[in-house]
Amino acid sequence: MRHILVVSPHRASRELLQRFLAEPEVKVRAAEDADAALTSIASTPPAVVVVDLRRPDEDHPLFLALLRKRHPGQPVITLVPGSLRVFDGSHERVRDMRSIPGESAEGLHQILYALKESLEEVLAQHLLRVFRPPVGQA
Repeated sequence: MRHILVVSPHRASRELLQRFLAEPEVKVRAAEDADAALTSIASTPPAVVVVDLRRPDEDHPLFLALLRKRHPGQPVITLVPGSLRVFDGSHERVRDMRSIPGESAEGLHQILYALKESLEEVLAQHLLRVFRPPVGQA
């Protein structure tokens, strides 16, 4: 079973993302702050960490810096106003979402489906890394 960790200080956001991203073969956990997230990652490393930065929080920049330092290959998808930042463990790309009105129901719907699409891509890459041995170690 693959694990996803959702990090957001806002309970409603955590619950929405947990329900939306849940699938039979994917377990979605949630953390409300940086300390809980880092503890969760250390005990059971997730395939992907999803961080909701759509509402500013003072801990998020520190959390992302600590996450990169302690777990440099950890895939992370960050929801920020106007874009999704997708780090697959080795490369980062930005998915522009500025044309989507984020405050409307339609905008939220589009953002969530863009998140799910990006998550599926990162999870597929995670499976490839798990099942494909490193070069020279077959």
